[in-house]
Amino acid sequence: MAQASSDTRKNLDKRTARTRYADVFKVAIAELRENYAQHVNAFEGKEIVASRNIDVFARVRPLLSHEVERGEYTTITCVGHQTMIVHDCLMHNDMIHKYIESYEHTFTQVFDDQTSNSSVYSTVAKPLVDHVLEGGEGVCMMYGQTGSGKTHTMLGFLNLLATNIFEASETIAFKAIELVGSKCVDLLHDRNNVLICESGNGDIELVHSQSRFASSAEELIDLFHEATSNRTTEATQVNAVSSRSHLICFLEIQSEQQATGQLVLLDLAGSERKEDQYFTDKARHQETIETNMSHLALKQCLAAMSQDPPGYIPYRNSALTRILKNHLWSTNKVCKAAVVVTASPIPTDTEHTLTSLIHARQMVESSPFVKRSIKEIIEEELNIAPLFKTWTATDIKLWLPKIKRGVLAPYVDNIKPAISGAALLRFPESRFKMLCDGNGEHGKVFAEAVKAYLAREKKLDAQRRARNRAAKHK
Repeated sequence: MAQASSDTRKNLDKRTARTRYADVFKVAIAELRENYAQHVNAFEGKEIVASRNIDVFARVRPLLSHEVERGEYTTITCVGHQTMIVHDCLMHNDMIHKYIESYEHTFTQVFDDQTSNSSVYSTVAKPLVDHVLEGGEGVCMMYGQTGSGKTHTMLGFLNLLATNIFEASETIAFKAIELVGSKCVDLLHDRNNVLICESGNGDIELVHSQSRFASSAEELIDLFHEATSNRTTEATQVNAVSSRSHLICFLEIQSEQQATGQLVLLDLAGSERKEDQYFTDKARHQETIETNMSHLALKQCLAAMSQDPPGYIPYRNSALTRILKNHLWSTNKVCKAAVVVTASPIPTDTEHTLTSLIHARQMVESSPFVKRSIKEIIEEELNIAPLFKTWTATDIKLWLPKIKRGVLAPYVDNIKPAISGAALLRFPESRFKMLCDGNGEHGKVFAEAVKAYLAREKKLDAQRRARNRAAKHK
């Protein structure tokens, strides 16, 4: 009996497959982005679910240097001002054929990885600062997985709003507390335990917490750094110093018009990856459960707040929502809030990113609509090879021996560093003859080979565009 041939295919988990076949997925994502760019108007002017004084924004962070070194790539595309699309790179059950599921989310506004902190601040936090200077209550929340850029965004906001606020106020009362599970501590006073109490009139008081005063932007930033240095952190697979707590900063501001308002900056604890659980103990697991429960309670309260008219707000369901009660659900002041969901662009984090985006939208939408599309990848038809016009002299040297059974191989050394693919496209036939040491016949072969390669590129590009148009009309 003949021995069966061995099957060399291997089962791969999703994250490993995304890295192993990165070149294929990157080209397919580039094709999708090209199609989006051609129809960008279709993504503009979308209606989003109206919310009562709450806006939800999404920001994607850039790739980090160590991620680039290990071959990561971005799987998030921002189209227009409101749409963020996440590309989930997957393989069929045969572990050979590949496809991409794209999930389209709509927000108040989205910010790509090239958007500066100042631009995000102007859109998200500046309106809240103006509202607070008029005597209102404002809350700016950073939400997302561990390592997605929440604290970076919050620090960027604080640097900018400090300058903004001190133009209209001489002093800011700053308070910073940390919430780990159900335990609350004052980060500026030796981590004293803080009690969350409710007064007879329904206001929440943070007993044993104290404010410190800043009279300049520099002093305010120093207080923030002092608070964050006392924050509870722990190393994870994502961050060497990942935050495992909610950081809540209170800025009480008295404007020149003598109106007293308060701005709350909330850096929510990051969600955990499943593999992090193998490196933590039972107490940490319990903290993670309580953190997730506080996320759920906050989502329920914001969803109730965004209804018209507002529904019953179950703020007593968690310590976090009790602390925020005076600032989000005050009965004697106008409250406004903004949520910034931060997203990691790398394929390893795709599942976390999808979860973060849908949970952020659920803060103001009961049933968010997510448009889903699938792109089947046919590798033979992908334009994985670089275009001829982008070739370097090295690429041309490698290509010459392959032309007409190697007749041009003797002229490889004539290709100098300055001779690129773009340069060859400008050459007359006489220059090809010169490159072939004056051999007119070989110069003609060289020139015709370039023309044939360009014709094949155009044909493949036309076929790809036709497939994309056909897929769109299905």
